[in-house]
Amino acid sequence: MYNALAVMKLFKPQWLVPFAMVASIVIVIGFQTLNFEPLNTPADTPIISSKLIYIVKSDELSTQILDENSTILVEYPKGKETFVSTLLTVINRDRTKKNIDKASPLVLQEKDDGRIGVFDPESQEEIDLMGFGEDNIIIFRDILGR
Repeated sequence: MYNALAVMKLFKPQWLVPFAMVASIVIVIGFQTLNFEPLNTPADTPIISSKLIYIVKSDELSTQILDENSTILVEYPKGKETFVSTLLTVINRDRTKKNIDKASPLVLQEKDDGRIGVFDPESQEEIDLMGFGEDNIIIFRDILGR
């Protein structure tokens, strides 16, 4: 028969923390070494239309979407720019991490599957706009149609 007290003497709780730390490090190194890709990455689909745009915050603290000729396509006054302001914050954060000029243009693109995204050629990052809601996508679809 097995003695529970003898088993408890063999198991030492203080071994649990170092074991968990080592296991975590091994898992992280394994993921980095094997270079797993995210499971939800969509397949590359052809781009059917694209347009160069700039997203800037003006001196009056409004957020503007400009075309390549610096013509204002859409302007959001202070307090109403949450979606575009968030987009600009994400792009600028990626550019800051990679020490890239924040004034370079972005590419607004529509893919064959109907998804619209903003691609940053400098940082090679793409932001899919589907998560920002249909009303906001309509604005960018309108910009692509101009």
